Amino acid sequence: MEELLKTLLHEARLQRAAAMQRLDNGLHVLVYPLTHGVIVALGIPPDRPLPPRDVLRKRSSDLARYGAWLPAMFNDGSLYVLRRVGGQDDEASLTDAALAVAEELLN
Repeated sequence: MEELLKTLLHEARLQRAAAMQRLDNGLHVLVYPLTHGVIVALGIPPDRPLPPRDVLRKRSSDLARYGAWLPAMFNDGSLYVLRRVGGQDDEASLTDAALAVAEELLN
């Protein structure tokens, strides 16, 4: 997944737009470039509804584990957990383990 993130990050910066990829498990990975850093998001499409309160409840039950991921619901009904990653050096620190925590939050 780290390699996929690097590819999406490169594409997002090159196009100056969000880059998204659907994973085999049905989740979506989204990278959105900012002036300083990026937003990385992992989410579920609107056809797999998950009540936002379930994500919020799970997140609040273990903020030490899930607190870095912020829930967001898009207009189309898709639900994502977002994480802002500061500079280029920090982007390498978003490991498979950190992404697995985001995936747990959505399950």
